[in-house]
Amino acid sequence: MKEGGRMKTRNAEIVFTSRMSDPGESNRQQKTTTVVRGKVGESGSSLYLVFSAKIADVGQADYTIRVSGSEALILRKGALPMRQPLMVGQTIAGTYDTEYGRMETKAAAETIDSITDSSGDSGSVRIVYALSIQGQSVGRMTLDYHYRASL
Repeated sequence: MKEGGRMKTRNAEIVFTSRMSDPGESNRQQKTTTVVRGKVGESGSSLYLVFSAKIADVGQADYTIRVSGSEALILRKGALPMRQPLMVGQTIAGTYDTEYGRMETKAAAETIDSITDSSGDSGSVRIVYALSIQGQSVGRMTLDYHYRASL
């Protein structure tokens, strides 16, 4: 899907649901669902979702989600920048920037799945991982992205 060295992208509606289970209290969960306009693209074996969303009480953030097999990368620029590589079955270091400075994250991915319909116009991505920041468990994150390309 590359044209002239650039990835071909299509406009898409993306429904992004984030769930965080508190450590030790799996019945307590924070959930947010956001519907945004963004882009979906493919390059090699990787699927990319690119969108902007507002983080409550903080500001606007630009996200890039890359998924390829059992690996993923979550990038957030703008409000609360973050870079978290993920690989199923491994704990991988990342970074999370706050008003207090840069903090180290560690994420142990349990699930990284992506499904695209036969037309390639819609699909979903699910990423589930345990997250710790500065050595402190923050909980289990479940990120669901459902997208439909615009015509």
